[in-house]
This record gives sequence, structure tokens and C-alpha cells, in this order.
Amino acid sequence: MAGADLDTALAFVSGRIKEEATRSAEPLNDEQLFLLNHLPEHSASPPWYGADPEFPVLPTPRNTAYERLCALAKAAHQNDLRVNPPSSLDWQFAAAVSKLNRHPISILLSWAGVKVGRPWWDRWLLVVAALVFVLFAVALMLLAGDEPWTRFQWAIIGAGYVAMLLLLHYAARRIEEGQLRNTIENCRT
Repeated sequence: MAGADLDTALAFVSGRIKEEATRSAEPLNDEQLFLLNHLPEHSASPPWYGADPEFPVLPTPRNTAYERLCALAKAAHQNDLRVNPPSSLDWQFAAAVSKLNRHPISILLSWAGVKVGRPWWDRWLLVVAALVFVLFAVALMLLAGDEPWTRFQWAIIGAGYVAMLLLLHYAARRIEEGQLRNTIENCRT
């Protein structure tokens, strides 16, 4: 079912981008069509690029084909919202399915301004997770007491801290996946 949803979402977004390009009297050229069908998984620059003062940021050439696809997706989305407001569900469905499947078109939709709605309690859940993390750190400090820690105690505390971070990370991912599935189901109805 997930593969069928992804195919439906990709066909919708690709079709709307092609229609918008035709409507703008400048259809997609071969390079843009190829890019639309084979979006890159990752950026060409490494994630740490520019963070080290020893290696200054070098100018990166612009990808005008990708920029045009983003602009066309944004124009198609805005046009659909203006002409047919219920079509926002189709766009949300496409964004949620592509994000759930970690497809690169989700980045293009994000750049185009298509948002996936979040429940009202999402921010409160983030606050609770932060409080759990802080309380865990305070509990570790209270357990320290007055005497110095041995290496074994440091290793146990470090392992507990790493385990807590991993638990919070995977719990957040599961919650986000559940929210995306709920969004997809809500868009279907």
C-alpha cells in the first residue's frame, strides 16, 4: 500500500509541475524532466561544509533546473489553493507520503511551501521530552554526591545518557511517523 501511495503522490506532484510549466508557456526541457524524475537524495556538499574556519566556504554553483522545479511546484500549489481550496488535501497527502517514505520530492515540496499539519499537542510533547532530559541530568548530578566518581561510574552514567538520547530520538521518529500516517488517512477521507 505504501508503494501505491508513493506512486500516486509522485504522479500528482509531477503532473501538477508539468501542467504548471505548460500553463506558463515554457514547458519543461529535457534536463528539468530528467531532474524531476531523478531527484538527488542528498546535497552535493558535505553537511559540515563551511563549518571549519580552516576550510572557507566556496561559492556553489546554482542549480537553475531545480530552482525552476521548486518555483513551478510553488506556483501550482498556490494556483490550486486559489482556484480549488479542497485540493490542499492532495498536496498535504503528497507531502506526507513523500516525507514518510523519505523521498527527495519531500524536500522540493518543502521548498515550494507545502506544509504537513501537526497536531496541537506536538509542541507540548517536545516540552515534556526536554523536561525528561533535564530531570534525568539533574538526577545524575544528585547521585554524584560528594565523593569523586570512578571511571566505572562515569562509564555507566555516560552509557545511561547516550541510551536516553537514543530513546528520545527513536521515540520522536515513531511519533512523527504516526502523525504522518494519520495525516495520510485524514487526506484520504
